[in-house]
Amino acid sequence: MNILIVDHSKVFRTVLHKMVAGLGHHPLSVSTAEQALDMLHRESVDLVCAALSLPGMDGVSLCRQVRSHPQCQKIPFILLTSTDDQTIRHEAFEAGVTEIQGRTDTKELTDRLSKFFTEEREEIHGRVLYIEDSHVAAHLMLKLLLHMKLQVDHFRTADEALAAFEQHDFDLIISDILLEGVTSGVGLVNRVRNSASGKRRVPILALSGLDDPSRRIELFRLGINDYITKPPIEEEVRARVRNLILSKQLLDQVESQARQLYQLAMKDQLTGLYNRNSLQEFATKYFSNAIRYDYPMSLLIIDLDHFKKINDTHGHLAGDNVLAHTGDMLKQACRDGDLCARIGGEEFVLILNYCEAGDAERRAEEIRKSIESLKPDGIAISASIGVTSRPRGRRIKFEDIFRIADRAMYTAKNSGGNRIVYAPHP
Repeated sequence: MNILIVDHSKVFRTVLHKMVAGLGHHPLSVSTAEQALDMLHRESVDLVCAALSLPGMDGVSLCRQVRSHPQCQKIPFILLTSTDDQTIRHEAFEAGVTEIQGRTDTKELTDRLSKFFTEEREEIHGRVLYIEDSHVAAHLMLKLLLHMKLQVDHFRTADEALAAFEQHDFDLIISDILLEGVTSGVGLVNRVRNSASGKRRVPILALSGLDDPSRRIELFRLGINDYITKPPIEEEVRARVRNLILSKQLLDQVESQARQLYQLAMKDQLTGLYNRNSLQEFATKYFSNAIRYDYPMSLLIIDLDHFKKINDTHGHLAGDNVLAHTGDMLKQACRDGDLCARIGGEEFVLILNYCEAGDAERRAEEIRKSIESLKPDGIAISASIGVTSRPRGRRIKFEDIFRIADRAMYTAKNSGGNRIVYAPHP
């Protein structure tokens, strides 16, 4: 890329010249604004770096002159200055300056130029839902989006687009506001934002041939993320589409990492069951609801018999395999609304929602038999299970009922293991 350097200082031009060349680009150096304008007429320039202080015409005036030529209006213009004068900075941006960078901080300038061209060359990938009923407008937009290497699903009506929205995941929605059919572009925005799924947060770029401020405000209130007046400028569309897709994908990445952190914090990595932290967080809510609506609830505490002997005899990898198989079996034994957690070592807790004492004993016996029949890697295992239930009409804390089930489990273990013991609340 050709980068035009405009600075009255020969020393600084030399520094910038070497910096630009080091980034793999072709530097063009001049000392005055007049020479810069002449260079812009003679050479193809991809970016201008100009100092604010220049002999004759300053950098802000140079930018105004550059922007006055149609062929130069889209060239990025970086103004180099160390001034903090807000009036000058305001004038610079009004003149069309793209960015203002510190003139003497060459490292910052190097980093910014490197990032600038990396961003320009970097491809984005994503799927766009595009709604436009004009053949001419759709042809131009599709050509631009496909040139950006984006996957595009184009529909003429909002109803067709909404059907596709329910079936597929999109990184961006681009829609004209005035559309053929029953549902308008405004209706489409409403439907997307009121969707029950997580897809309702997909960014929306609205297009309209009416530059009506009240309509724009209405659309932003409804939930659009950006707005472009038709006919759109190609570079503007490219920049807005890129920013919206990258922002959405970054948010998706953050949410995915948050889910992974949640899994690490709340799930036992060996068995995939909830851990002690989860039990403490959820159990109180489970029991509060049971008390509030007075429905039956039971608690099982399961402890694998002689687990230390398994580790000592077969090794810790075999012991881990026993725990993993037990965790899989307990997950299969859970119904919707039940909660199963590994709370340490070889001990598990199972909270059974809407489960009376008799049903809890029956399910505990089924679990005991299932564990006995597992035989992971040919290792015979068994479990001692303590069972108790919340008495209807009684207010009882989770900690209290846990202690009852825990004592019942130790009674089963001290009685030889491989059995269940039911202990009612006193």
